[in-house]
Amino acid sequence: MHLKRAKTSSVHIYLSIADFYYDKEKKMSRSKTIQSLGYLDDLEKQYDDPIAHFQKRVERLKMEKKAGQAPINFTFYDSDRLCASDTSLRKNFGYAPLSQIYHELAIHIFLINRQRHSKEGYDANSIMKLLVYSRLLQPSSIERFFEKTNYSLDDIYRCLDLFYKHRENIQVWLNDKIRKTTAGMPVSSIIMM
Repeated sequence: MHLKRAKTSSVHIYLSIADFYYDKEKKMSRSKTIQSLGYLDDLEKQYDDPIAHFQKRVERLKMEKKAGQAPINFTFYDSDRLCASDTSLRKNFGYAPLSQIYHELAIHIFLINRQRHSKEGYDANSIMKLLVYSRLLQPSSIERFFEKTNYSLDDIYRCLDLFYKHRENIQVWLNDKIRKTTAGMPVSSIIMM
């Protein structure tokens, strides 16, 4: 972070507070304006020494930024353990890689598009995610994921009709998505997936 002085003409100098960041797309360092301050000659009417005044502000902002980027430390004590019988607060985060694959295959798009013309009140995409994740990770439990589950068991059974109706279409959809994902990849990479 620094106090930026830009000459707008041969006489006027414009002050602003800017910060550097790395642009991953362009692979280069760039600068962004944090606060526009105004022309130096206008600021001299308000402050005795505007450069020194705003330089102090820059130093304060640097310290605040550094404090904000400091690591957060947690301390856990043995007495803080969750009771083995109270599993209602425990959630499974192991489905995160499955969620990425689910979204790369765009299954959510397929289901949202198919359900758009349906009058059902449940969310077929949420139910499909729940069924897929729970089947792969822990078939005996469906309430251990961070995803919202605002549907009933009856909704799940009704949704199975929608899945059955579109079973062939979703297989074609998944085949196309997998083919596009693996196109051009060496066979050894596909096998390792």
